[in-house]
Amino acid sequence: MKDSPKFNFADGVYYTKLDGKREQVYVENTDDSISIYALKKGWQHAPIKPSQLVKQTYPQKTAVETIGANKYWQKGFDVDILTIPIKFRPSAPTFPKQFSNHLNGAVYLGYRTDVYRLAFEKDPIGRIHEKTKHYGISAGFITGFGLTPLNSWVTNNGINIEYDGLAWSKGIAFIMGLENFTFGLVGGIDHLLDENKHLWIYQGKPYLGLAVGLNLN
Repeated sequence: MKDSPKFNFADGVYYTKLDGKREQVYVENTDDSISIYALKKGWQHAPIKPSQLVKQTYPQKTAVETIGANKYWQKGFDVDILTIPIKFRPSAPTFPKQFSNHLNGAVYLGYRTDVYRLAFEKDPIGRIHEKTKHYGISAGFITGFGLTPLNSWVTNNGINIEYDGLAWSKGIAFIMGLENFTFGLVGGIDHLLDENKHLWIYQGKPYLGLAVGLNLN
């Protein structure tokens, strides 16, 4: 996950602010510096001549203690694998509100913005060090499957056995990534997929979950 462009300030096209206006730039990493090229409108359709590029390179030898701090961001569609280790279910007839932590997995599809804050600092002996802080924000939809316990308590005494039933889950999710850690909140609905679905007290009822994820793109 650490090698994913999602967590590294990799070469590519980003948004940033130049002279107070939102502009697109191209970032190029080399062994000892990072170059930022300003892209003019229409660059996607017309080739850019090298003489037209406005280039800014970090670090600079004439820098003060903090050379610069700039924010760059990218937007795009996001595909993740999520698990919801904790679900909070509101109270139901004859049963109090509860937390559950059963095995489940879901596919997440959403739209994501990744923000990179680039800074360079000079240490006491004059060496310059690059620091990049990253976070991402995403919102979208989930769908997946999980196990849920079935017994007399959650079926209003409709069955007299205990087993784990398969449930289909769907909902919306708000995900945030800090460096290489991803977490978020899910609002979803579960549907039991066997013949006891009409007895299950949580059939089609909403829950609130804590999600953690693995990025696929």
